[in-house]
Amino acid sequence: MNSTNLDDELRNIVDHAEALLGALSGEGDARLEALRARVFDSIETARERLAEMDGDAARPTERAAAAFERWIAENPWTAVAIGAGVGLAIGVLLSGRHRPAVRAPRVDASPA
Repeated sequence: MNSTNLDDELRNIVDHAEALLGALSGEGDARLEALRARVFDSIETARERLAEMDGDAARPTERAAAAFERWIAENPWTAVAIGAGVGLAIGVLLSGRHRPAVRAPRVDASPA
């Protein structure tokens, strides 16, 4: 299970817990209300932690993208050459798939 699936599953659990507590809100028992308040606090803490995890996961990607952009700005012709080479390689690979097979000329073996 990757981090995106885990994040989605945790959000789903928090949403279900919140819905369950909302359904129990009509009960008048003081102990139930105290429990409900503690659980809502826990849900809010979980939502905040999930938001922090999202931010933490995005930071390395943002740093890598910034470093890549800086490198391209410092080496524009090298970046163009690399891009052209990759494009050429992909073009050669793809053109080989669509080329019809070359067949040898047919030789008739029957006597004339």
